[in-house]
Amino acid sequence: MRDILVGVEKNLIVGHMLRNIVVFCILVLPSLAIAESELGDLTLTVPIFDSRIILKTEGKFGGAVTSLVFRGKEHIDRLDHGRLLQSASSFDGLGECYNPTEGGASRGSKNEEASVVKAARIEANQLFTTAAMAFFLGPGQAYSRGCGSKKYLKQALNTVETSTHILDKRLTVGLPDFPNVIEHDVIFHVPDHFTSATFEASTGYVPKEFSEAVYYDPKQSKEIDPDNRRGERSLPVILFTTDKRYAMGVYSPELPQKGLKVGYGRFTFPNVNKWNCVFRENNVKPGPYEYRCLIILGTLAEVEDTIRQLDKVYGKKVPTNQN
Repeated sequence: MRDILVGVEKNLIVGHMLRNIVVFCILVLPSLAIAESELGDLTLTVPIFDSRIILKTEGKFGGAVTSLVFRGKEHIDRLDHGRLLQSASSFDGLGECYNPTEGGASRGSKNEEASVVKAARIEANQLFTTAAMAFFLGPGQAYSRGCGSKKYLKQALNTVETSTHILDKRLTVGLPDFPNVIEHDVIFHVPDHFTSATFEASTGYVPKEFSEAVYYDPKQSKEIDPDNRRGERSLPVILFTTDKRYAMGVYSPELPQKGLKVGYGRFTFPNVNKWNCVFRENNVKPGPYEYRCLIILGTLAEVEDTIRQLDKVYGKKVPTNQN
């Protein structure tokens, strides 16, 4: 009899423990799952060609793209802070010293993750985010390199971490007849008046192995070797791997802007390379500034052919900014 009672007691204890575990799973684990998913954490997958494009964004980086995979190759990764597909702006020639940035502040700043996602969603082959952009530097942060074209200034001019500059973004994976194109539409909502502005509508920080670069003239079907030159030119830029199997280019029907011979940039760093698609405005009034950049993926030959066809279809047919 004693053995039976001991067995019953053990069963009651085990049953009580299992009941507690079930209650914990029901009440606690869902809240943990919610905590791990921020507004702006999205994944968009779209089949194209013989593969698919997978875009991932993260709320901690203002909804910027932290991963872009095509044909099994990661074209954008997040191995360290700042390796993103994102947008940014700067004003009055101050460069990084007044630099609202979608992905957040520079590495080591107190406000690394100060961009705030306001809205985020996916619809079919499109991904949308709205974010209040963080300033690249913390309030009053020292900047020994000097501020943009005003090198005599050596510290950030912003007084807060998160700006009131709002960025609306729409990424569309695949356009009619151009499945390997990602359309990057952005609207910069500028809250104040400035003498001038530089809008980095789209920029990609790509892995080191995308070490080769060409500027491409779509009208003449001609590659132009940038040599070791860094900076901007007037022709679409393509970064690619040495075997030419993976390439990433950018094209905009609105570039180059009238009177300018720049717009497409190529930059190299020790562990990462960068392309960008840039617009400039003067006498900047408060309001929206809208731009479009087309990001092309494929082999080098596929990217060049796509840019050539895009230029035939879209070249200078898109209205320029009305502000």
